[in-house]
Amino acid sequence: MEFSVKDRVFRAGKMDAFQQLHVVRRLAPCLGKLAGLAGSDLELKKDDAGNVVDVAGDIGPVVSSLAEAVAALSDADAEYVINACLEAAECKNQGGGWAPVRKGGATMYSLSLPAMLTISAKVMAVNLSDFFADLPSLSGLGGMLRKVSHG
Repeated sequence: MEFSVKDRVFRAGKMDAFQQLHVVRRLAPCLGKLAGLAGSDLELKKDDAGNVVDVAGDIGPVVSSLAEAVAALSDADAEYVINACLEAAECKNQGGGWAPVRKGGATMYSLSLPAMLTISAKVMAVNLSDFFADLPSLSGLGGMLRKVSHG
């Protein structure tokens, strides 16, 4: 899924299942704060293979809820979650190619806090929406992102 932040184009990539597990495990203590995402009007648009290709709607409430959730985490857990998201993202270069946002433990681009949280929110939308939607015991989070089939 491609998206813009300021004057740059980014792409949210997939985390493997273990990366997703470790992100969710670290977010577990603050899942209540993520309940604010339940009222968001984001829609996931997926291709025929079920991959998220776009997120439509106002990302503001998602970034706000994500910021509150991250504030409740320890420094180590917050850095793990944000770094995992940045490692799953790429930035489009002026020449048209793509480069990782974070590689080898270093962030490759200068990012503001809002940009970093926006990238993280988009990566989490791509990677964790199915997880939250499939948890009936977290019904408030189940609707955090409306799934749009193959559109």
